[in-house]
Amino acid sequence: MNEDPGERTRTYLAAIERALKLAEVVSNPDALRVVDHAKRYVADSKYYLETGKPTTALASVAYAEGLLDSLSIMGVADLKKTNSLN
Repeated sequence: MNEDPGERTRTYLAAIERALKLAEVVSNPDALRVVDHAKRYVADSKYYLETGKPTTALASVAYAEGLLDSLSIMGVADLKKTNSLN
């Protein structure tokens, strides 16, 4: 994988956005809060990427991935199958 933070961010964003599409079927209220937070981190990541802060963008999208991973770990949603990073 490319070590350029901007490129890594774009790669992570593509994978996370696929996972967020799968998360649309989640109905558990607590899980929906986690999905909402992940969406906010994705939005932050895009903002930072657009404003020339690729390292901060990468950190934001990594937080989003961690939140979505937690849903998979808890068995609330199977979001791993679209993540090409794992």
